Amino acid sequence: MAASAIFDRISGIVVLLLGLGAVWHGVSLEVAFAADPVGPKAFPIIVGLILLVCGASIVLRPTAMTWEAGDYGRIVLVAAASLVYPFILVPLGFVPATAILGFLCALAFKGRPVPALVGAVATAAVIFALIDLGLGLGLPRGPLGM
Repeated sequence: MAASAIFDRISGIVVLLLGLGAVWHGVSLEVAFAADPVGPKAFPIIVGLILLVCGASIVLRPTAMTWEAGDYGRIVLVAAASLVYPFILVPLGFVPATAILGFLCALAFKGRPVPALVGAVATAAVIFALIDLGLGLGLPRGPLGM
């Protein structure tokens, strides 16, 4: 089923506006001098820049996207996993919760189960090491301490 090119352009503009809002919010944050090393401004600015790139790629795409049969089930799986993630993050800890989210998203994108599981666990562990250990920003460790 082919999607409308107009709907794609409108979606891209919405994503662009969200990105602009996130960058504007990050730049306008007032931060005390003794803030953490990364600071609270970095996150909304980085997310906003990513949204700007994604929105621009949608707006500038030459043709409309096409949907495959069964895409809605995959969308529901990713949305459900993303909605459950914040509720399991603190009780399970960052690495297990993020690995579960990554695994379900990989399955939704037609990944094979074993490589998806290995990739999800490895990605969660690397992100944990970079943020928690590398930057010193505490992430939820859960009962397993990770």
